[in-house]
Parts: sequence; C-alpha cells; structure tokens
Amino acid sequence: CNLGVRSLASRLSSRLVYWIFALFLAIVAGLTGLWFTGAAQVREQIATTGRTIAGDSGIFTVQTLDITGFPFSFEARLKGITISGKAARGPWEWRADKAIVHLAPWRGRNARFELTGTHKLRFHAGRVPMDVELTTTSAPGEVQIGGADAPLLIKLAPTMIKAREVTTGSRFAADKASLQLFLYPKGKTGNADPAAGLIMELNGVDLPKQLGKYLAPKLTRLTTEIQILSNLPVPVGRRSLARWREEGGSLEVKNLALEWGPVKIDGSGTLTLDKGLQPEASFAARITGFEETADALVAAGLIRAQEAQGIKLLLSLMARRTSPGKGAEIRVPITIQDRAIFVGPARLTRMPQIRW
Repeated sequence: CNLGVRSLASRLSSRLVYWIFALFLAIVAGLTGLWFTGAAQVREQIATTGRTIAGDSGIFTVQTLDITGFPFSFEARLKGITISGKAARGPWEWRADKAIVHLAPWRGRNARFELTGTHKLRFHAGRVPMDVELTTTSAPGEVQIGGADAPLLIKLAPTMIKAREVTTGSRFAADKASLQLFLYPKGKTGNADPAAGLIMELNGVDLPKQLGKYLAPKLTRLTTEIQILSNLPVPVGRRSLARWREEGGSLEVKNLALEWGPVKIDGSGTLTLDKGLQPEASFAARITGFEETADALVAAGLIRAQEAQGIKLLLSLMARRTSPGKGAEIRVPITIQDRAIFVGPARLTRMPQIRW
C-alpha cells in the first residue's frame, strides 16, 4: 500500500514539474513575442516621428537602428541620424553621430534619451542662414507626454557644451545647462494662458573677448522662465506674428537672474510687438554689486577712478538695503520702445530693425 502511494505521489510530482516547466516556457515565449512585437512598434514609432518632424517634403534617415533591453524595456540606439526639411525661410537640417532612446512599458508613453556627441545644424535665423556645429560631453533628457489638458514636457541637461558657427567662426561654450520646454495642446489656451514656455539655466558661459574684459570672462549664471501667451505664431513670419499680436500675444519673462562678475540682476517683465512687429518691453530689475562693478571697470581701464567715484555716489543715492548685512540694491525700470532701450528715463541704445 505504501509503495502504491509513493508511486502515485511520484507520478503526480513528475506531472506537476512538467506543467510548471510548460507554464514557464509559455510565459517566456509570450514575453519574447511581446517584446519583439514591442520592439517592432518602437522601430516604427521612431520612423514615424522622424518623418513627422521632417514634414512632407523632408527626409529622415538612420544608418543603423539597434533595439535592446529584453525582456522588460526597450533601448533604441541610433547612429548616423539625418533629418531635413523646409521652413518658410528656407531649408533646415540636423545631423547627429548618435542618439539613445530608453522606453519602458511601466513609464507609459514617457521616454528618456541621450544626445551626447556632435550635432550639425543648418537653419535660418530670420533671414540669416546659420551653420552650427555643437558638441556635448553629456546630454541626458526626458519626454513626458501630457494628457488631454496637460502639456508636452521636454527636458534636456547637457554639460560641457561647445558650439561654433561655421560661416562666421563665432563660438559659444558653457559648463552646463538645463532646459525645460513645454507645449500645450493647440486650441486649449486663451489669450491669458501659456501656449508654450521655456525654463532655462546656463552656468559658466564663456563670453567673447569684447564682453569678457568688462567684468569677468565668464557669465557665472543665467536663469529665466519664458511663457508664450495666446496661440503659437508658427511658422514664424509676418502674417503669423501679426495675427499673434492682434490676438493679444505676448512673452512673459519671469524669474530672470544674472550673475556676472560682481554684478547680480534679478527681474521680470513682458515683451510684445508694436504695429511694425518690432519688440516692445517693460521690465522691472533689481541690481546689486554696482560699487564692485564700478571698481572692476576701473581695473579694466574702461573708466577713470574719478568717474567711478561719481557713478558710485549717484547710484548709492538711488540704492537701498533690504536687510542688514546685505549689499545695497537699485531698482530700475527697463523698457524697449520705438526700437530704443531705456534704463529709467535714460536712453541706453538703439536696436536694429528686425526684418521678418
């Protein structure tokens, strides 16, 4: 009897192991099939996105596209990327050595990406053709897909940025940057609501020699938040800008902060367009470190010591101390009107006309 029970138990145990193994194989096969199906969809989505960015008359090509990450995520590695298209001002093009896109089902439609390496861009800034070569040591980013009323959010945090305009030889470099771009669904905004915006921070910006000799060769920090109110004027041109202006469109500049050598500037304001589609602006700014700035200008040989004393005396009469132990600050309005920049009542300089 005991032998029969043991034999039955042995047969049941063998069958149980068999079914568990069969179930395991079925799960593995199912996950494998789902992953390869998802990988094909990721590949197609990348191609669709590239073609959408390029437009009907544009081109999107990739030399190689490999997808890894089995079994729980997808990592798309792209090499030899080219996207080109046509805008109102002329053709544009983006070329990149490589890019990496990370996707995970549990993150929903959100994605992380990496744009480290060399990028070549050709586009028009107004009517001026630009040919820019840009490199970064690291450039991680993220795309967050919003819901029906939530914005699309794109984050990018590059480090050791170097840019060169090939035609003119102009250069730009920064130790690191942080950019956050958000776009609201079209038609979801009114005249007082943001349609898009940019939160930006730049650190350790190398300045051209002409500017670097004034206070410091590097801009320590520049941060700001910019919001575009009313619908986006896309594509940018006279008609779209005129329509945007008539709809009450404006740029709201918030939390503008600049640190350059001894001077610190904090401010905010609004920028719009006049009837000739030229900038009009009104800003309120707080400036500290003006005494040290005057001394720095003397050291640079840009003003005489006697002039610096007069400037410091005049500004000290306008300044006030917000709290003990802190430096004095000056609060001044900065305006742009009729293509001229005013600091308080004093006209600082005239701006060139923008030809859209």
